[in-house]
Amino acid sequence: MKLQFGITGMVAYPLFPILSPKVFNMRVLAFDTTTSACSVAICVDGKTAGSFHEPMIHGQAEALVPAIEKTMTEAGITYADLDRIAVTVGPGSFTGVRVGLATARGIGVATGQPVIGVLTTEVIAAETHNEPDQSTAVAIDARRAEVYLQCFAPDGSASGAPLCLLPKDAATVLNSQSWILVGDGAARVHPHAKSSVVLGDVTVANAAILAQLAASRPLPESPPGPVYVRPPDAIVPKHGGRLRP
Repeated sequence: MKLQFGITGMVAYPLFPILSPKVFNMRVLAFDTTTSACSVAICVDGKTAGSFHEPMIHGQAEALVPAIEKTMTEAGITYADLDRIAVTVGPGSFTGVRVGLATARGIGVATGQPVIGVLTTEVIAAETHNEPDQSTAVAIDARRAEVYLQCFAPDGSASGAPLCLLPKDAATVLNSQSWILVGDGAARVHPHAKSSVVLGDVTVANAAILAQLAASRPLPESPPGPVYVRPPDAIVPKHGGRLRP
């Protein structure tokens, strides 16, 4: 699988789509483990039928499958009832990105249903309630004292690819205009920003929003891959970890 650093190969879609009639005849399982929470939702006919959301820095790998089972029980559906699986593909926690994608692919193979990947920044931006003329900036904690930053115009369109920056450098990017700043890395950026940058209250990706976005998008030609922005912390050693002869 080719790793993506940035959003090369991904298609940009509007964050606030007009839901087509097909969305209201669709069952979508959506989940996010890329931020500082584990979020799961079932969307049935355009409405949230079940949800799970628990803040956590670590432990998403152990929490995700039980959370999915609990949410599906709440919604009263089984895996056989699903039409789509939606998953955030990053940027965010490297482990969280891998856990989410691996789980989504496994469910997709088992059910024969397509997997839709959506950028974590897009999901957070879509939930943000900004003024009609106000742009949105999403800052996600990237560890190493850095943040992943992506900016969105008032109509929801991305202004560029996600970047990995120091908080003060991210603030420099934003200081030229008015923004609402959201994401679990926003609090690190905000102290360096001008008064025109307003701190919002959305911090992590909401799986219910992810489900709505994924339901309105066309089927992908290939399974989604991870969007890391920077290389993962864990690097496969030369020779695949084997001793050289």
